[in-house]
Amino acid sequence: MMGLDDEWRPEGQSAATRWLHDAARALDSVESRIGRAASDLFHDDAVTLSDQHRAQIAQLIRALIGAIEDELRIRLIAGLEAAEPPTNGAFPSEIPLAPAPGAAHPHPDAALIAQLGSTATPIALPLLEPTPLLREPDLVAAMLRRVDEHRLALMLGRDSPYHVADLAQRLLDIGDPAIAEATMALLIAESRRYDQFGDPALARTDLQPGPHRKLLWAVAAALRHYLVVGQGMAEARADLLLASAVRGLLAEHDDADTLEARADALAKLLDARDLIDDRLLVDALEEGWLALFTAAIAARAGMDSSGVWSMVTDPGGLMLGTVLRAIDCAREAAVTMLYRIGSAEGVAEDIIVARAEAFDRLGRREAAEAVLIWRLDPNYRRAVIEIGEGGRRR
Repeated sequence: MMGLDDEWRPEGQSAATRWLHDAARALDSVESRIGRAASDLFHDDAVTLSDQHRAQIAQLIRALIGAIEDELRIRLIAGLEAAEPPTNGAFPSEIPLAPAPGAAHPHPDAALIAQLGSTATPIALPLLEPTPLLREPDLVAAMLRRVDEHRLALMLGRDSPYHVADLAQRLLDIGDPAIAEATMALLIAESRRYDQFGDPALARTDLQPGPHRKLLWAVAAALRHYLVVGQGMAEARADLLLASAVRGLLAEHDDADTLEARADALAKLLDARDLIDDRLLVDALEEGWLALFTAAIAARAGMDSSGVWSMVTDPGGLMLGTVLRAIDCAREAAVTMLYRIGSAEGVAEDIIVARAEAFDRLGRREAAEAVLIWRLDPNYRRAVIEIGEGGRRR
């Protein structure tokens, strides 16, 4: 650890040292929260998640799995209508085309097509819930972030999915076509954060490529069970139909159109034009535009936005102050952000004051060193955590 600034008093040195030590430990706590949530998500006696978290994440799962199942059903129906089942040992790729409209005999899969198109009973979710497939860490992290982001935005005063931040209008008024386009794209992506009742929502299109691919194939596997076990379809035929359906959805997925990717894209444009100042950070936070708030800090700090989000939601409240010091944020702006987030989280005022005082005593060099690992690849960060946890268990 670098030496503390010479002008600091001994008692200040002690406080700063404790700050940095606790900030480093927060690396474990924010990441391990995802693992604990993944383990506890489907257990009634879980203590990691609050009742509100549990209910909202359960709703996100139901809606997400249901939407994917509906999309795959539509593609399955199209595949069934386009081809008849193989006969006389024909290989599935040789399935003949369906008879022309008006042909005398009905489609051999008419009953299955009707059932897939009309039944309201979920197929995939009951099959997936008992398995580890819905506990995939990146998927759980995405759901936790959406729920936490929604709750924090409400606490900050953003009470409508149709709210357009004043900051957004200022960005549009800059007159830069690229910034205007990126701002509008982010506003559209922001609208997907809410369902029709104003509750948090997670669209399939907002998933990162890894969890998106895994979830599509998991739902496809559940539908395969339904087709093969429930409907007596040949395994090879079910596999081909489902593979075609999943590949079609994967081909349509635009990694650049997720909410976080849109926020990152706008933040990079703003950073390239030296427009991410302290005022922009404060305004983005106070207006509940949390995706841009997170992405803007990440761009200014040279970090990934998922890491910054972990700092924003760090229960100890230390990591955000550390990264704000590392990017040389002015005291007034930093204390404002620490106060707004602490108040929104229901933190006692004396604790918020203590965080501000610790921020005052923290040196920029020490803060930069404390957040260095967050500037590196997230896979490296997770591996460090796993090895560290293993060492403690031993």
